[in-house]
Amino acid sequence: YVFTHQRTHAELISVVAADENKCFGVTFGTPVENSNGAPHVLEHSVLCGSRKYPIKEPFVELMKSSQQTFLNAMTFPDRTVYPVASCNLQDFYNLIDV
Repeated sequence: YVFTHQRTHAELISVVAADENKCFGVTFGTPVENSNGAPHVLEHSVLCGSRKYPIKEPFVELMKSSQQTFLNAMTFPDRTVYPVASCNLQDFYNLIDV
């Protein structure tokens, strides 16, 4: 299934699979004109907390307390990706919330 957010036109793709892992990822286009590393710095800045989660490194705390099966962030030449996964439904929703 493909859904489109009405205001932002962001696309959401939903895939049903016979797997106990629940997976979610957010991908942002981050094209650059040079290799100064700005998207990678931005990736780490995003992982430094927020108003809702005012701690220095929420991903590090999640790694300690979550039942996650995958939690990471990756920067590619044209995009930055934040994927998460867990077999536990409540834990999965907590990961998505952060």
